[in-house]
Amino acid sequence: MKTIKKWVITLLASVAFLSVGLVGLKYVTADKTGEWVNIVDQLNPFVTKSESYVKTTKPVAVNGYGTAAYHQEAVFENGKTRPIEFSGLSVLKVDHYLKLIHKGAHVITYEEVAEQEVPRAALEKLKKY
Repeated sequence: MKTIKKWVITLLASVAFLSVGLVGLKYVTADKTGEWVNIVDQLNPFVTKSESYVKTTKPVAVNGYGTAAYHQEAVFENGKTRPIEFSGLSVLKVDHYLKLIHKGAHVITYEEVAEQEVPRAALEKLKKY
């Protein structure tokens, strides 16, 4: 009986420790970019999926296969910003608007949207870039 009780206590303590760590990582990775941040945000169940918008710029790099890397400032509907890194399958047209679906720093997908589809607060910030 004591063995089962110790096992249950150890299991509960481990779950609590892991949960606190993951919640803490959510705040540590907020407003950061990079490969490890991308992986942590992708796997962390406490990081929620959200939408933001970018106005495309020239890529920071293009590899030998034509995949373009972008480092930009993403803007949420309310005008709040966060840095974001993502890759395009090819070089994207400059000064077009994209809606990003992401989980923290991990970009899941993006799609081109018309200027009229971008929320007003986000559009005001994006026009400054």
